Amino acid sequence: MLGVGVQRFVSPVNANNAISEGAPPSVLPVGRLRRGFRSATCGGSLIAAGIVTLTTLTLSRRSAAPSLRASRVSSMVSSDGPDADRERELQGLWANAYDGWIDVPGESGGAIYTRPVDAPGIRTHVPFPPIVTASRLFALTGFNPMGEERPIAENRAANEKLRADIEAMTPAPKAWWRAFGFAHDWREDGFVLAYEPRDGDAGEKAAVDLAVKYGQGAIYAYSATANDAGNLRRRTVPAAMGQTVEADVEVERCDRPGLKFADPALPDEEY
Repeated sequence: MLGVGVQRFVSPVNANNAISEGAPPSVLPVGRLRRGFRSATCGGSLIAAGIVTLTTLTLSRRSAAPSLRASRVSSMVSSDGPDADRERELQGLWANAYDGWIDVPGESGGAIYTRPVDAPGIRTHVPFPPIVTASRLFALTGFNPMGEERPIAENRAANEKLRADIEAMTPAPKAWWRAFGFAHDWREDGFVLAYEPRDGDAGEKAAVDLAVKYGQGAIYAYSATANDAGNLRRRTVPAAMGQTVEADVEVERCDRPGLKFADPALPDEEY
């Protein structure tokens, strides 16, 4: 999700002090983040924070997957320098992201939203459907590869190719659904993959490899918490970036945030 190709970002640390209840600090690592981000270290989302994804910036503007993997190795070796500083900024940004999930199997109430437990908003106190709490989940996107803002038509086309790759994955997920990561000034659409726990490690590796193919800096990985059916553990897992972006936060199911980018059916012209 980053490196030479970092765009401007919105700092969720500053956003926390500036937005009203229901507005997120920032969300599917998995992509480009927008507008007004300064170089100070920030807290954050997907990646990012975010979504999802879960959001997607890269260490290089090169498009070939092998060079992305090489960049990732290089970043993991070095913890200093401008690339590491940028990764630290993005790590916080993605950690504070909101998630939106669409057409989750077993969910009849429309889209599911999650937020970091300390983020603004109203908790629903409604448990996740069983497929969420009984599975290992991974979120990724094809939007804005290499940290470069792309027209929505190109992003949609990338996600269609990603969808075809998901349908051909080995191991295959037992289910997948549409998802998006968002903040008050950012959104990227993608997918969540659900694996049986016994296939979770192999599924995570396959999801990371696929994220690298699409120029994504990280993915989200979700698992159930021990004592609350309405909470999940959400990890930011490096793909084309290094270990600096890793994060481990608890998220909870929440009501739909009062933000434009929380709309599951957001018109293309609003991106």
